[in-house]
Amino acid sequence: MILAACFISVVITLADSVKPGDKFSSQLKLIFSLVFICGILTAALNGQYESGFDLSFDTDNIETYDSISGAAESSVISSAESSIADTVRNVLDENGVSYEKITASINIEEDSRININEIGYKGDEPERAAEVIRENIGDTEVRNIE
Repeated sequence: MILAACFISVVITLADSVKPGDKFSSQLKLIFSLVFICGILTAALNGQYESGFDLSFDTDNIETYDSISGAAESSVISSAESSIADTVRNVLDENGVSYEKITASINIEEDSRININEIGYKGDEPERAAEVIRENIGDTEVRNIE
């Protein structure tokens, strides 16, 4: 499109320099303007220009995009589960409840809310641990794990 504009401008400048006189100056400017606009529009409509951006959609890499998205979501879930497990450990420590292992299982909703599916507890005080977790974390399932 830029090439067409430059070429038409050069042609119009050359034609303007050889005009017969000032008598037809305004008519020639109108004609040259219309030629210029038509040249630009023709180039644009024929697609003989490059926008500088790759506007094509690469369908070969859809699986790659999906796997990257899945890996990112998995990483976020893993990080959130680890953070929740750390919080549960802190709560249990503050309340004097012993444990050997704490896990968390979550899911992330479409609106980015995090739901705690269950807290895994391994230790000698499962009933007390479940009570402390529900009081401090919220109403969630506490399951004994191995």
